[in-house]
Amino acid sequence: MKSILIVGAGRQGKGFLGEVFEAAGWEVNFLDCDIKVIDSLRAGPYKVKLYRKEGMTERIVEKYNVFPCDEEYSCLEAVLHADLIALSLYPEQIREAAGYLGRGLVERARGHYGKVTILSCTNINHLIPDIQEMFERQMEDEASLEWFRENAVIRDVIVRRSTDAESNSSRELVSLAVMSMLIQKPITVDIEDVEFMELKDQVEELKDIKLYTYNAPHATCAYAGHLKGYRMINESEDDPEIAKLMGEVLEEAIQGLSKEFRIPAEEIRDFCNIPQTKDKMDDSIYRVAKDPMRKLGRDDRLTGNAMFCYKYGIYPKALIRSIANGMAYDEAKDEKAVEIQQLIRSQGIEKAVSQVTGVPLEHDLVKQVSAVYREISNERTGNNSK
Repeated sequence: MKSILIVGAGRQGKGFLGEVFEAAGWEVNFLDCDIKVIDSLRAGPYKVKLYRKEGMTERIVEKYNVFPCDEEYSCLEAVLHADLIALSLYPEQIREAAGYLGRGLVERARGHYGKVTILSCTNINHLIPDIQEMFERQMEDEASLEWFRENAVIRDVIVRRSTDAESNSSRELVSLAVMSMLIQKPITVDIEDVEFMELKDQVEELKDIKLYTYNAPHATCAYAGHLKGYRMINESEDDPEIAKLMGEVLEEAIQGLSKEFRIPAEEIRDFCNIPQTKDKMDDSIYRVAKDPMRKLGRDDRLTGNAMFCYKYGIYPKALIRSIANGMAYDEAKDEKAVEIQQLIRSQGIEKAVSQVTGVPLEHDLVKQVSAVYREISNERTGNNSK
């Protein structure tokens, strides 16, 4: 039986990776540092509502093992025998994960176990050289380093599935099952038996485009929906004003990306055309909007697109509105949103926009976003004075 070790048993880890690999008959092992997540998985099976093109179905996932990040290193056998190790983590968590997995990989080198593929399942692109270095640093000697370089490959992926739950420890999840995860070639194990897994060339280039096309309208929907008081993405998408803004953001993005990557606009439209489902999935605005400090950054989905537009003489009106909406996102549960609001109060909107977006203070984008932000603030407070 083939085996996968899923590092990070949160929403994506359980609701996507765990579900599809368990359905394919693989041995599924979860590793997580959060004791709430561990205890929840140990308490019993979990349920995933799958929103497919033909309608919604439910699956109970029950054949799995779960390990904490303990000093006893109870996950050793799972590390030794894994054909795939999936890092279902935020980028800032990968270094710590590499440090913990290193012990098991050194033992794997000593025992001359088989080849392994490590997948970086994060939206951030161009991380593979850094992750390679993180893992190589864990090898204790030249022999284990040589084994790692000959037998372990680290590959990037493009995750094209929304998965949500009330929390990382929840055993009730929802997942939009209409598109495959694209995995950078080549890998060391056959995955043809696993649904929604697809090997692909040019993953790095496509991942850049995916971030700017799939994720930009999604973030637009979340920030605009929050300002209108919605809780769920499907509520926000059904709002005609927000739907119009999402379409305008995508069109501005496609125009800039087409010139930047020298890819015809129609090809980009085809790539980001998400199949419609019979039933709409419940997905929270909180999940999609989470961490606006990162999502409004210079090379991320909204500001990155806007700067491509400026580069090629395209005025990004809708993107400016969306960035301003993101600056106004004030969800109290989101520590990064709170940090942005504190920044605005302490430094003023222009300096806050510049710091969050990574765009120079004197740039037109900063001026335009700040102006729209003031309009939003006036509307929310009922103050229409200039």
